[in-house]
Amino acid sequence: MVFSLPKSKSKPSTSKVASSGSTSSPLNQTTKLESTLLGDEYDPNPLLPLIALSRHEDPQVVHKAVWALHRVFIKFIGEGKVGGLNGDLTVKQTKAALVEGEGDNEEREVKGWSSSIPLLFSLLPPLSTSIPSSTPLIHIPYFRLLLDLLFNPRASLRGAKPKTKGEGWKIVQANQAEEEEGTLPSDVVKIVLDDFWAKYDDIRWAFFKETSNYVQSQSVVNQSNLFSQLLPLVNLPKLSQDINAFYIPTFSEPPSGLSITKKVKKVNKKGKTRYKGEIDELPEWMKEYESEGSEVESDDDQPSKGGKNKRKRERTSTMSIHQSVYSVLSHTTYYTTLWENILSVVPLEDHWIRKILIGLHGEYGIMGHFKPERRLRIADWLSTLVDRGGPNAMLAMNGLFVLMTQYNFEYPHFYDRLYGLLDRNVMHVKYRARFFRLLDTFLSSSLLSSALIASFIKRLSRLSLTAPPAGVILILPFVYNLLKRHPGTMVLIQRPDDGVLRISSTLGKEGYVDPYDPEEKQVLKTNAINSSLWEIKALQKHYLHSISTIAKIFQEVFTKPEFGLEDFLDHGYGTLFETESNRKIKNPPALSMSIETSTNDLPDLFPSHDVGSTKADDEEGEVQKEEDIVSQLWAF
Repeated sequence: MVFSLPKSKSKPSTSKVASSGSTSSPLNQTTKLESTLLGDEYDPNPLLPLIALSRHEDPQVVHKAVWALHRVFIKFIGEGKVGGLNGDLTVKQTKAALVEGEGDNEEREVKGWSSSIPLLFSLLPPLSTSIPSSTPLIHIPYFRLLLDLLFNPRASLRGAKPKTKGEGWKIVQANQAEEEEGTLPSDVVKIVLDDFWAKYDDIRWAFFKETSNYVQSQSVVNQSNLFSQLLPLVNLPKLSQDINAFYIPTFSEPPSGLSITKKVKKVNKKGKTRYKGEIDELPEWMKEYESEGSEVESDDDQPSKGGKNKRKRERTSTMSIHQSVYSVLSHTTYYTTLWENILSVVPLEDHWIRKILIGLHGEYGIMGHFKPERRLRIADWLSTLVDRGGPNAMLAMNGLFVLMTQYNFEYPHFYDRLYGLLDRNVMHVKYRARFFRLLDTFLSSSLLSSALIASFIKRLSRLSLTAPPAGVILILPFVYNLLKRHPGTMVLIQRPDDGVLRISSTLGKEGYVDPYDPEEKQVLKTNAINSSLWEIKALQKHYLHSISTIAKIFQEVFTKPEFGLEDFLDHGYGTLFETESNRKIKNPPALSMSIETSTNDLPDLFPSHDVGSTKADDEEGEVQKEEDIVSQLWAF
């Protein structure tokens, strides 16, 4: 689609009118050269003067020449008249090139991409400056074309030919990238990120703004193309001094009236020093509640008729593009809006949800660049992930925990949801180590009630009975640390034999009943504080020596410091087997029978038995016996 330039309101000078009417004017020359190139007779000689006109000083001439070149090359490529576009990408290499390491196809592809991406972006500055305006602008239609190519890349037309029937092109599969269809190659993503989005403030602002509209229109087909360009952008400007790099040269000059607010000391008549800064400046504790998104205070205070200064307020939506590029608040607003649209519109895949949750927190995380008053809006999305369960639920709980501790978010059922995530499946998954790291963070506060901590201790102790050895190795020091932090739960291992748990069984023998209710979903109603850790006592008889040794620590006085969980998080069957195989045995185990060294004299550990009915063989007369199933399993 070709966009025509709007007519200028100012009257042109007589010299320009004369030049535009003459046949030798650049605009007329462009039209004449284009008509010659698009004629029936093939003559590529006018290409050079037309390319020279695309470097003209007049932006209007550059605009017309660039689109003329666009139409000419589209025709030439379709007719196969442009050399180098119809050959195969994979060229046979000579032996000398293979020996010297030259002619690598992948290296050649990267060079082609690295040259084509700057060429596409290089059209943006002349197109932006060709628009007649009193303030700098960005050519939004062309910028949207760039985004569409980066988010939904098309197949390469290298070597393609028009179809004989119908519209379209015959694609050569050998000339396509190795990635899946519709996926932007990683080398292209790196070039776009390092050389454009992360480097220049003006086009990054436009990237946030237009991508937000792009996402809202549900035009994103491949999510990897979007998140591979968005997630690495973590070093965003937070101060007005950080906005200092511009791809379009006209933005290098700041807008009129822009000044950096500086507090200037002023001494009054009494000799006391006071600050002359923002009028009616809010205290620190109220700044978090000030809505910065809807209004912006200007740096210049204009006096009113009464002599008092009043702050001039301006909405970010009324800012010009020039003012918005220089506004940190505008960058933050569009960045926040972009992520809100992504989380509410795009049906995210699981692995991208996990990457977003991992990069959510921190000074340079996603929430670190959110507007402060809009950070709580992400709580609904996190609550939905918690309700789904699975590996992402624990990471979503971490997000809710940060909102609760840092942004005063109220989530009354946090520990009930956390308690519900502790099931037997969590001991058999690969994210078990991360789960326990986060669980240790959530239960680290000494202000939590003993009844709540006792429920978690009891649930973990119950899970240790069915957990693999690597999970039991992790649970025991974790429970030990909880008992050390919360002395009120020590009653679980010091339960006196006062008959509270004692009952009479139907066999006439005394037994015990556990008052703990494992089916209760509310963490404060499980009655775990009245129970005991008999599960830990059972683990003292575990077949694995390392587990039984750690379990016996609970019988000793709690004078040892807390265990470092990092020493137990990465254990598995391999590390446990290596530990046991390298352990020195002081006293060899006793055997109940002596085994001879001769294989013929070995006793039959699992003797076979007669079936009961014998059948005489016609030739040898041997008795057929049915072997025991255990003997068959042990016959190596």
